Amino acid sequence: MSEQPLNAFCVDLEEWWHICAADTPYTDPKTWDSAPPFVVKDTEILMRLLDEAGARGTFLTVGWVAEKYPSLIKRLADAGHEIGCHTHYHRVVYEQTPEEFDADIGQCLKVLREISGQPVNSFRAPGFSMKREAFAYAYPILRKHGIEVDVSIVPAARDHGGVEGFTRDPFLLNIPATRWGAQSTMKCWPVSVMDFLGRTMPFSGGGYLRLFPMALVKHGYRQNHRAGRPGMSYIHPREVDPTQPRLKLPWKKYFKYYVGIAGCEGKLREVLKTFKFTTIAEVLGQVRAWPEYDLVLRGQGAKDGDILPRTGSSSAGAAHQAA
Repeated sequence: MSEQPLNAFCVDLEEWWHICAADTPYTDPKTWDSAPPFVVKDTEILMRLLDEAGARGTFLTVGWVAEKYPSLIKRLADAGHEIGCHTHYHRVVYEQTPEEFDADIGQCLKVLREISGQPVNSFRAPGFSMKREAFAYAYPILRKHGIEVDVSIVPAARDHGGVEGFTRDPFLLNIPATRWGAQSTMKCWPVSVMDFLGRTMPFSGGGYLRLFPMALVKHGYRQNHRAGRPGMSYIHPREVDPTQPRLKLPWKKYFKYYVGIAGCEGKLREVLKTFKFTTIAEVLGQVRAWPEYDLVLRGQGAKDGDILPRTGSSSAGAAHQAA
């Protein structure tokens, strides 16, 4: 019997009010200290689930949360979990200027690295908001700050992120020289999606995990495994806590934000029991062939960009053998 494929267990470590593209009483970071805190006790539930399964995960952390609760980050690091970056103030990437994004990432990484003692070299954009409008400046800035892995792109349609038709496999991104730094490379791993009833959609986290029956979630993982591709889960601490306060949101966003909360802990326990999970770093350490893609700068002032297969390759990208 072949060894079970490894998958990455990813937590977007943020508070219950960190929501993109919504007007709430906590839109302004100045109000965050007045909100009731839930992130520590909710994260402890996820830590317990991982411990029960003998698994580790990557906690992509909002810098403000780390500053507020440094002992939580130290506990995660001491338990063998990987700490990643989820920006400092949880702002949509493409709504920031390059200068704002640069300052935010620098502030976040300084905090996370000092507290965790880890290199902190992985990144996820809030709301998966890494798309063509931000490619040209976001990737050079991330690389400038020592980020080596991005797990932000969803290869399917989303409200404030997603790139339809995008590659689903991990790849090596060639980043040209810009005012933010010299030519460099970065590993990118798109968020897991599945094909179902003629549509491409996420399945392994968030509202999709909470809404879909477990049989469909397991189908998504196995579909990726059959393609030789590792799976990637994603979850937020609030998603395992039915007691959290409820924000007043437009009905569609309210449904997506709160559907299935009561059963989410049980679903995660079942997923962790069925499949094998670890950190982003460990999963990508087993990837040997890396198709190469180029970051192509476009638009006035090269503000926009695209990610295209490396020119001159004979297939979707030239294979780069990882060391």
